[in-house]
Amino acid sequence: MFTLTEFLSKMHVEELDDLLFRGEPLEMGLPRVFGGQVLGQALNAAVRTVDAQRKPHSLHGYFLRPGDVSRPIIYEVDPIRDGRSFATRRVVAKQRGKAIFNGSISFQILEEGVSHQMDLPDGVPAPQDVLPDIEHVQELSKSHPELSVDKLRASSLLFDPSIIDLRTPDLVKSLIPGQHDPRYGFWFKFNDAIGNDPITHRTLLAFISDKSLMSVGLLPHNMNRDTHRLIGASLDHAMWFHSEIRVNQWIYYHIDSPRSARARDFGRGSFYTESGELIASTAQEGLIRIVER
Repeated sequence: MFTLTEFLSKMHVEELDDLLFRGEPLEMGLPRVFGGQVLGQALNAAVRTVDAQRKPHSLHGYFLRPGDVSRPIIYEVDPIRDGRSFATRRVVAKQRGKAIFNGSISFQILEEGVSHQMDLPDGVPAPQDVLPDIEHVQELSKSHPELSVDKLRASSLLFDPSIIDLRTPDLVKSLIPGQHDPRYGFWFKFNDAIGNDPITHRTLLAFISDKSLMSVGLLPHNMNRDTHRLIGASLDHAMWFHSEIRVNQWIYYHIDSPRSARARDFGRGSFYTESGELIASTAQEGLIRIVER
């Protein structure tokens, strides 16, 4: 896997020239670059081309080709517009001269206005009342001998607890296939050692936003990667930043899948603080293709 120092170093892309950056891939045991890494690095590159008073409020991107984990990624930033209140950046991520990701990120100078939100769903236990995922699966294995940490690692992204603490109330839903409700969520908190740089906190939120967002679409269909050979890939991804982001404090990522059809799943996500403030939202369409049962 990787250390916290390596993780932070690679998520902060290297500036090669004006509007040109390079990101190194993270070794995550995946056959291609994790989409969340590309989202985070693209945002990190774009943020560094606008003045600090402009904060990102939305990101829209398309995954065009699978990323090669053995090669660096080049990020080209196009400063499309700098207005009085808003600024827009286009980011293209490339490997071997071909685009693997294309995105647009909009920035705004903070303003006051009307404010409301949808509340955190009822019944979500506090993070202190949920075991860390590794301990949770070990506890579940007492009543479900087929479950193990290796099985969890094969079905979901696991990170060293020194980097991020993950706690999933309904962890069993992702491990044992059934006709589950297409709703899911997990608490997470990055290590305090990530520091206080707002760019880091937004970069890491973009990174984690790609975790589990597409797999929720499998929950109602009595299948997972153990029961079926599947091809899954993120097609597009959007984020909206509503408030200040502090990922070294507990955040609950609530995800649902309103619709799946024609080998595509549509997923939505909401990020809530422990106090119940909705700080960011996501949406994604992903390819879920059944190759064989």
